[in-house]
Amino acid sequence: MKKFVLFSNISVLFLAVALFLSCNDDKIGSTYQIFDDNPASNMLAANENFSEWVHVLEYSDMYNAINQATQAFTVFAPDNDAVRAFYNKKGVENIESLGKDYARALILHHTVLDSLSVENLQLKTYVTNLAGDRISISIDSLHAGQFVLSDNVHVYQSAVHAYNALMYYIDGVMIPLVETIYDRLSDNPEYSIMREAVERTGWDKVLDSVNDTVQNENGGYTVSRVALAFLGVSNSSFAASGINTFTDLTNKLASGTDYTNPKNSLNEYVAYHVLSSDYSVQDLEVMQGSDITRIWNTLAENQVFTLTVDTLAGTYTFNQLDESIAKTSFDEDKSNTKCKNGYLHEINGWLPVWEPQQSTVVWDLADYVEVKNWVIASGGAEQYQPQEPVSSEKKIDISKCGAYDYVVSESGVGGNTYAYVTYVNCKKNLSAAQFNDRVVFNLGYMGSVSMRTPTIVRGKYRVELSFVYLSDHNFMRQMTDGNGGLIRMTIDDDPATQKNTAPYTTVSKSTAGVYSATLYDEIEFDITANHTFRFVIMDPAASSNKNFSLQFDCITFIPIE
Repeated sequence: MKKFVLFSNISVLFLAVALFLSCNDDKIGSTYQIFDDNPASNMLAANENFSEWVHVLEYSDMYNAINQATQAFTVFAPDNDAVRAFYNKKGVENIESLGKDYARALILHHTVLDSLSVENLQLKTYVTNLAGDRISISIDSLHAGQFVLSDNVHVYQSAVHAYNALMYYIDGVMIPLVETIYDRLSDNPEYSIMREAVERTGWDKVLDSVNDTVQNENGGYTVSRVALAFLGVSNSSFAASGINTFTDLTNKLASGTDYTNPKNSLNEYVAYHVLSSDYSVQDLEVMQGSDITRIWNTLAENQVFTLTVDTLAGTYTFNQLDESIAKTSFDEDKSNTKCKNGYLHEINGWLPVWEPQQSTVVWDLADYVEVKNWVIASGGAEQYQPQEPVSSEKKIDISKCGAYDYVVSESGVGGNTYAYVTYVNCKKNLSAAQFNDRVVFNLGYMGSVSMRTPTIVRGKYRVELSFVYLSDHNFMRQMTDGNGGLIRMTIDDDPATQKNTAPYTTVSKSTAGVYSATLYDEIEFDITANHTFRFVIMDPAASSNKNFSLQFDCITFIPIE
């Protein structure tokens, strides 16, 4: 059964949706007009090329919602040919065959709460619609001044003015995100083996979830949106490795029958294909610095995979061993399938669990799903890990997001500019920051924080900290007050790993920027796993100086051969 999840309560945006949906459309079929000038629905109704879309508006009881005087919208309106082609693709005659919930989902998916000009859209890579989903935007290379939207839909007429909206006429219907990753697996017979593995291990419940409800320490509840990426293996890809049935897969893995046990090899295999954020293929193919291999965490405990780029061919390979072994890569034509709770990507090999060789791991200290959900709920999707530096920094209190286990000093904190733990995106002068963001710790003298690292392949590493230096930190750089932001670090509470460092004393000049300091010249991990990184603030100025803050970007683990 499909789930038509129209909106969530995690953002101010969705409050607007609730108001949007509350309009009673009792004037459909009449000549009723809200304004002296034509609002969006009325303008579409006056244009015979959009009669099919107007029928969707009427059937969904949302005709007058689009006519609201209190809101400004961007409306992506498909013409009659586009709507009829959509019905043909769905195998139905009309919108009534899909139902009223689906009709509403269509309208929400094609409407944005803001009136966006052509100039606005040219600066964006995506917009967030009233369902809370992203619509990707790119410049149409074949038609100057026009755009391509998700699902390869083209805008052929831009910024048509209505009283309460700017409308963009499009040649296709964008499919609303009403299906979960599990729905997509279930609908496609080519995934029957993978689907049975997902169901038998209990992972169908995870891949079918849209919202996650977590109880707060104060007894309340936080509802956050589930965001995952799943690497789907088709039956034909299984067959290429001699796996033609679900039983063949369990035999290949020697899994026994205790499938729901997380340590069971089939359960681990399914979890190995799940990532904890909605990464697109393009996200996963981003390398770090000059590296040609990047490690990615999976939801299988302490298991990772690598992606390696062939810089000449521009291709990406999973868990590359040597040239004699068949390579697994994305089937890009069948990947980036957007779902209500993330992405479904298809890969062309069965991708068994495998421990890779060491590779550089860049641990962005804000790269937690708890931080992502909290920031999006507090400031909007565009605030988290912005693709470009921002013109104005936004500070978001993430102290209670659940990603950080911290203790605040009994002596208090020095200033009130930052919360105990604050997420801040970065302006252009800090463009060297990973993902254009940083985490600020303001815990006072002897305050401490613990965090879980990504999975790190066993071996020796040099460990470096990237941090943000601002003009307010000059007293730390010169140690005119305190001792330079001294911190005492340990890993996995092992006394042998205890080390002190004062990162701000390593800054060579008083220019604001992103700097680095070595935390460990060499440290060795005996097993492939994630670890608990803990530091205690040993600088008394943390409780007395109003300008004190530790602003950390990322921690990088660099393999030592």
